[in-house]
Amino acid sequence: MGFKTAIQTSKAMRKLVMIGCNIISVFTLMNSVNGQGNPVADSYFIKAADFRKNMKTDSALIYYEKAAVQFQNLGNIEKFVDSYNQIGVILTRGDAYEKAKVYLDKALGEGLKSLDSNNLAIATTYISLGVIYNALAKYDQSLVYHYKALSIRRLKLGDYHTDVATSYGNIGNVHRNNKEIDKSIAAHLEALKIREKILGETSAEIIGSYEGLGNAYREKKEYGTSLGYFERALKNKLIQRGEGHKDLIKYYKYISEVYYLMGNKFKGDQYKQKSENQI
Repeated sequence: MGFKTAIQTSKAMRKLVMIGCNIISVFTLMNSVNGQGNPVADSYFIKAADFRKNMKTDSALIYYEKAAVQFQNLGNIEKFVDSYNQIGVILTRGDAYEKAKVYLDKALGEGLKSLDSNNLAIATTYISLGVIYNALAKYDQSLVYHYKALSIRRLKLGDYHTDVATSYGNIGNVHRNNKEIDKSIAAHLEALKIREKILGETSAEIIGSYEGLGNAYREKKEYGTSLGYFERALKNKLIQRGEGHKDLIKYYKYISEVYYLMGNKFKGDQYKQKSENQI
């Protein structure tokens, strides 16, 4: 290869590299505009999650709001919905139900307008609204939202998924609050079946199913069955936490209450004392 040819080849290579860099820049810009990636919005969201983890909820709310604005401007509606969902959860846990509903209704409106109606972010919005209406004792409305969430999760995740089990558990709790005990039991049994298959009988998550069934059977006055589920919940909690942990208090109290309802004062007093010893 001659000297002149080498120079021409070198110039051509540099030109190709520059073209390649420009193409990458264009794709990066397009991804940003389409909401596929934005460092500022993502940093706000991450910072909000960190504040939330450290119980600094006021700061978390500010940064979730900042993130939501950025995501909406970028057209990333799924992340916008996610940001507003997080705000709704924080406000709900602070008993600010009406304020939470404002954010969740906006999330739902934008989500249904711009996303697939079966998007999992929309399922999360439905769940959050279901939680609020349950807290407000509007159980029928709560169930509407929880069943919508369940339908989406089953469609997107399949029947055997932990999130599907969680939805069944939510439904079971609301049916119990609504005095629909048989429906509550059916929902909790579905959650239990899924959790047993996926997680095993000694998992932390399965405790929620045992607790839900214990409460439902107690309402039905089937105290022996109720006691059995509470004992299983306690056994698992002991495996997870060990003797002397404060998380055991609730389960000792449950068992104590059922023994009293069964007319067994001795056992009731025994478990009541155990609950007091954990404090």
